[in-house]
Amino acid sequence: MLYKTSIVALLGVCLLQSCGSGKTSENSLPAAPVQEASPAPATADVPYTVAEGYFVKNTVKPGPLPAPRITTQQDFDNIFGAAAHMGKNGMPTAIDFAKQFVIAVVADETDMATELKPISLKKETGDQLVFTYETIKGAKQSYTIRPVLMVVVDNTHMGTVVLKDQQAH
Repeated sequence: MLYKTSIVALLGVCLLQSCGSGKTSENSLPAAPVQEASPAPATADVPYTVAEGYFVKNTVKPGPLPAPRITTQQDFDNIFGAAAHMGKNGMPTAIDFAKQFVIAVVADETDMATELKPISLKKETGDQLVFTYETIKGAKQSYTIRPVLMVVVDNTHMGTVVLKDQQAH
């Protein structure tokens, strides 16, 4: 019963409001122009595939790569080696540099279990690609690793790559 009464009251208020909406008085002021907010920089999600089955060659100097975007097979082969293994999904991810490029994040050598996890890849105005990833550190290990994260992107999304690390807390 209370539900029906509430609905009838709401309909009544809407009806009264709509009847008076077309009336204007001579004393009313013109409406102030509405100012639109300046648009935020346009961003769009860019699809990618995480590349699996590769390692950083020990001939690569410590520190980040000089450029995170790799566009040729030769440049890729100078940095990475294939790490095929037995079992399901044992072959490295195929990359066709005629149609795709790679964004690679290489961390420093560490004895801590470390995972680099992709979060997003967005194209911003001015052809800037922002690749956001997370570094997750775990327990100390008895050996060292050089964590790597690679994503494969279609060449139609080519742009200047900016890396953004969101450290896990």
